Amino acid sequence: MNEDFKHSNSAGSSSSDETTITTLLQAGDTPVTLFSLSWCSFCHAARQLLTSLDIQYTEHVLDRGALSETELNTRLRRQLSELTGSRTLPQVFVGDVNVGGYTETLAAARNGQLKELLSHG
Repeated sequence: MNEDFKHSNSAGSSSSDETTITTLLQAGDTPVTLFSLSWCSFCHAARQLLTSLDIQYTEHVLDRGALSETELNTRLRRQLSELTGSRTLPQVFVGDVNVGGYTETLAAARNGQLKELLSHG
């Protein structure tokens, strides 16, 4: 594994009134943001994919910690759906660009799109 690899996990410790998908995208100090659920097999596969590619990412697990609070969770899931056009998780972002779920992220890794997005910021 690349020694520059970094995975930070946000179980959520910020004020729920201020937390939005946009603030979560801006909060990470890594180029990639992963929105996931702890029990989701596709989310696990996305974690493994990013790790295997030595891609630094910040993960926001929506069913753990403060992010799992019902009202906040509902609001975040709605915002994520509006932003991505998808109701499923995981959702992977490079900066503020939505790559998609696991399948789309795997395809982007295979066709070079993910590498290209990472090289532009």
